[in-house]
Amino acid sequence: MSETLSPIGFTAVEDWTVEDFYRFFHQLNILYNRLYVLEKIKHKGQSRNLKNAFSGSLSSVSDSHRLTIKSIEIHSPGDFNLLGLDKIIQQLRDLWKDISYQNRLSKQQLAEQNRHDKKMHQLKEVAATQKLLKNQITLMRELGYTEDEIAEGMKALSDPIEQLVELANSRKISLK
Repeated sequence: MSETLSPIGFTAVEDWTVEDFYRFFHQLNILYNRLYVLEKIKHKGQSRNLKNAFSGSLSSVSDSHRLTIKSIEIHSPGDFNLLGLDKIIQQLRDLWKDISYQNRLSKQQLAEQNRHDKKMHQLKEVAATQKLLKNQITLMRELGYTEDEIAEGMKALSDPIEQLVELANSRKISLK
């Protein structure tokens, strides 16, 4: 697996509660760690019990590859920058671009158009999530996991994605 670290940054324009702040970072970390585990399994070419691999994903990420804070401005709204493995950060960045696309559009269009765009945005969020999950399903199949293990793996990946999408929309978090 590549050792290259890349930054990913976010800005928030809405006020945050402590719970929002914790939930965002917690869910982002869970997703990062689970994507890391799949990349590690792919790189090593060995099959593991997927449920156990995901549930122990934090301990599977080496200290040098963990998602770390590059910088953070503590105020509400805020600004935070993280460092992580390039391959995983790129997946998160692509997902976030798809999620945030609607936020920029909705500010520029009339109310009726916004209703249509919101529906399209929801479809794009679903498409972005499905794209990421489809790639991970393909990877898990290549690694020899059973359909039941893959279903559990998809649940483990989709739960933090859903929470991140909810936070992105409610707190107007955008990719820098």
